[in-house]
Amino acid sequence: MTVRLFLPKTALLVLSLFAASQAWSREYPAGVPEQRNGMEITAIYLQPVRMEPSNMMRPSEKSDVHLEADIRALDINANGFAEGDWIPYLHVKYELRKKGSDKVIRGDFMPMVANDGPHYGDNVKLMGPGKYTLKFTIYPPNAPENPAGKYFARHTDRLTGVRPWFKTFDVKYEFIYAGIGKRGGY
Repeated sequence: MTVRLFLPKTALLVLSLFAASQAWSREYPAGVPEQRNGMEITAIYLQPVRMEPSNMMRPSEKSDVHLEADIRALDINANGFAEGDWIPYLHVKYELRKKGSDKVIRGDFMPMVANDGPHYGDNVKLMGPGKYTLKFTIYPPNAPENPAGKYFARHTDRLTGVRPWFKTFDVKYEFIYAGIGKRGGY
């Protein structure tokens, strides 16, 4: 009899922990994904996250959101990446403007990994609820502004080479931020 009660209770505990973890990582779209230069660029935000190393970005306790750029290869990518691959060694800057305000929030994304894969992101303090315009500036590995790009080479010979890197470009999004609630408050 004890074994029978143990299994349903264990299953219930595992299910509730899974549901809590899903609520914790709820992502919100920050506009419609853009397709450029053989890549899909998706902007999302979620609750601020703790990072390692801890001095890499604004602490989660002092942030409103964790803003991300998910940058993946399309099937037409000419730089050697397979469809769905994360594109490494990019330098991504962001700029946020709230409608009705002259203030601009700017920053650089860091490459990082989470349980849903690698992405570029940063913890950000917003200017409260409202309509925002978000701009990403995406620098290829060979851009002079890209500090990490010098560590990523590209084959250029006829047999194994890939196409030259794209030129630096911007993508823009609009989204309404209404808050994300309290941690675990879903």
